[in-house]
Amino acid sequence: MQRFVSLAAAALLALPASASAEWYAQVYLGAGHTFPATLTLDQAASGVHSTFTGVPLDGRSFETPPYYGYRGGWTSGRLGFEAELTHLKVFARPGTLGPLVERFSISHGLNLLVGNAVWREPIARRVRIAIRGGAGIAIPHGESRIGGVDQEQYEVSSVALAGAAGVEFMLARHMQAFAEYKLSSAAPHVSVAGGTISGRYTSQHVAAGMGVAW
Repeated sequence: MQRFVSLAAAALLALPASASAEWYAQVYLGAGHTFPATLTLDQAASGVHSTFTGVPLDGRSFETPPYYGYRGGWTSGRLGFEAELTHLKVFARPGTLGPLVERFSISHGLNLLVGNAVWREPIARRVRIAIRGGAGIAIPHGESRIGGVDQEQYEVSSVALAGAAGVEFMLARHMQAFAEYKLSSAAPHVSVAGGTISGRYTSQHVAAGMGVAW
């Protein structure tokens, strides 16, 4: 029986892979812009509940650590599925959250871990459109100084949603380059001294990168 199983496994491994099915991995750099947000500071022990509207947020995408992302998945024909991590940064401008909040950012970063469905449509020889969308979780790394108290930490927080559309260029049989536009949204509660700062962060992204398939 063991010999039969070994021979069967060897035979399966020797079969050629489907020409239309492949595994792939991609990495990218880019920039993110987060729209002004309504942020709420809650410090229950101190009786503080303050809401600030239209808070401008900076991305600082090219400062260390830069904006980046990576993903990996499987595709067969036009349809695929993948896991993706995007490292986006958010900095509240000084003075926009009142005198108590000296500094607030999600600077390492507003990480979005999502699972996507992907549709790829060829439009020319070696060129195809890729449309993806999915949901997952936000893993923010907040950094703050409130009332003279510094705090920073990673947290698993809210649901994250993301969608993107882009173009992929087949450079070789197992290599591609791509560029895309992405829209994301997440509403994490970020821990700060004595409480939380919460809000919804809706962001536009542009990214470009390289990928390999096998």
